[in-house]
Amino acid sequence: MFLDRKSLWPDLRRWEEQAAGRDGPFRLRFGTLFVADAEAARDVLVEQAGDYLSQSGFFRLGPESLPPAVRGEASRELLKVLARHDPASSFDLGAALGEVRDGRGRLRHQRWGVEVVRRYFAPVIADRSRTAINALVDTYVTSSVVADDIVGHVLRRSHRTVPAVRAGLAEQFGRLSAQEDGARDLVDLVLGLPGELSTADCAQVLQRLVLSTVGFTGVTLEWVVLLGVRHGYNTPTVRREQVHHLVREALRLYPTAWRLMRVAAADHEIAGAEVREGEHVLIGTHAIHRSAAVWEAPLDFRPSRWERPTDEQRRSYLPFGKGEGMCPANGFAVRALEHLGHLILSGYRGEVRLRARRPHVRTLLAPPAGWTRLTARAGPAPER
Repeated sequence: MFLDRKSLWPDLRRWEEQAAGRDGPFRLRFGTLFVADAEAARDVLVEQAGDYLSQSGFFRLGPESLPPAVRGEASRELLKVLARHDPASSFDLGAALGEVRDGRGRLRHQRWGVEVVRRYFAPVIADRSRTAINALVDTYVTSSVVADDIVGHVLRRSHRTVPAVRAGLAEQFGRLSAQEDGARDLVDLVLGLPGELSTADCAQVLQRLVLSTVGFTGVTLEWVVLLGVRHGYNTPTVRREQVHHLVREALRLYPTAWRLMRVAAADHEIAGAEVREGEHVLIGTHAIHRSAAVWEAPLDFRPSRWERPTDEQRRSYLPFGKGEGMCPANGFAVRALEHLGHLILSGYRGEVRLRARRPHVRTLLAPPAGWTRLTARAGPAPER
């Protein structure tokens, strides 16, 4: 629709300004209805969800979501898989950072967070004995999640990595069978999904799980560290509660999922605006999160605002969506961000250099181009 530009940040800012001067949804110049009000967004996502085609970022094949019963079972199995692992107790952050630094010891923005989180969730995604599958996942992360969904380098040319990885995963899945004693990783999860899913279908679902788990979480980790370093949270005495507020504020000011898209299944109205069957509705998470009607000094980075948020602010906070289509990463992704954020900010000195001033917006809302350098502090390792 509009992801053929280098970066959408100027568009996001313009839509925020338009939303501030209007009362209710309005149409963008290409016709899509833009929703920038929390109550109207709740109508779309929850109260009137039946007026829209079923939507799931995790569990879908192409544009079509898996049936609700299958998604419900998959979400339950996802939580079980996560419960089987404890990345916080076994993850070696120092080794991971050493592997993703460039030749000058720098962590390149729009890349390093995704690579660290890929390593963090590696046992959850695929058991390390599944070497071929892990190699394919690594290829997918570097050549598609980073290159396409974050940076956007490959969008204008023929891009064959995604189908090639999918074909490779399907071939590997054809040699496996579902675990009878429950899923031990995401590979087992997709192989055990109910319904008539082909190995290619299972491969596509795994790719979407990797994008959602690794891509969104990794980009947010970069924001958390960048903002933490720049605003004085990069200290051995930073508390977990402070990092909790920092994560929430990073997701408010720079929501990685900067928009939620829905397609109308029937004619209806949203906050007085007519919506026709087949029409796209774009919920501007970024605009809702930056509304001066809800947030004091909305463009300022103020983690302290989360010490006593108002009810209206809680309702207007949508980094993971709402309702049936809400991203199930809500819990485990935030826990991972708080854990990694605390380890990095308390255990490493930080230095940030930016080559651009504006965030980079493609599928995900990522930090500006540049790099962060982290140097381990002397003394005992920070508490895990």
